[in-house]
Amino acid sequence: MNEAHGLAALLVAHDAWLRSLLAGHARGLLRFEPLDDLVQGTHARALAEAGRFAYRGDAEFRAWLATLARRHVGDRHDHYRACKRRATRVLRITLADGHHSAAGATRGVSPLSGKAGPATVAERRELVVLAIQALGALMPRDRDLVRWTSEGISIEEQAQRLGISYEAAQRAVLRAQERLRATFELARRARLPR
Repeated sequence: MNEAHGLAALLVAHDAWLRSLLAGHARGLLRFEPLDDLVQGTHARALAEAGRFAYRGDAEFRAWLATLARRHVGDRHDHYRACKRRATRVLRITLADGHHSAAGATRGVSPLSGKAGPATVAERRELVVLAIQALGALMPRDRDLVRWTSEGISIEEQAQRLGISYEAAQRAVLRAQERLRATFELARRARLPR
């Protein structure tokens, strides 16, 4: 029996244990990423290290797997922290024309607001989650255009990066922003209570 096959069987046998560990250790991530994805990510890390894996009993296996799971959770936290920083800038684009108040759902909360009450912080956090989801749902080119705009990259620079004219870049940026707003609004409506 080869190492990868043996490791895969061990991962299946310890799946419930790993799920329990991740459910407790990654609570904050679960609003961004389902538990199944975190388990699969940990499994992928384990399988990538199959060549260096040697089984020495269940206790050592679980300790090794827990280390990989913590690394994976840490990397995903870092990813979403970066997304949150980016999402705050993207929210400025998303909320720029007042689409966010269409149904009064966000009650005019701005990511730039100086208010710091618990309700405002929770609403801001929700807006950031929605912006991350909306940005992630865009096609790669639209995602790049929105990200570049949020980072203050000029239309001229964006046109050069894409190898298109200035006018074409202007139109592309406007279309990308409209798609972001539409996707954000769909994500917001999906979260409204029924």
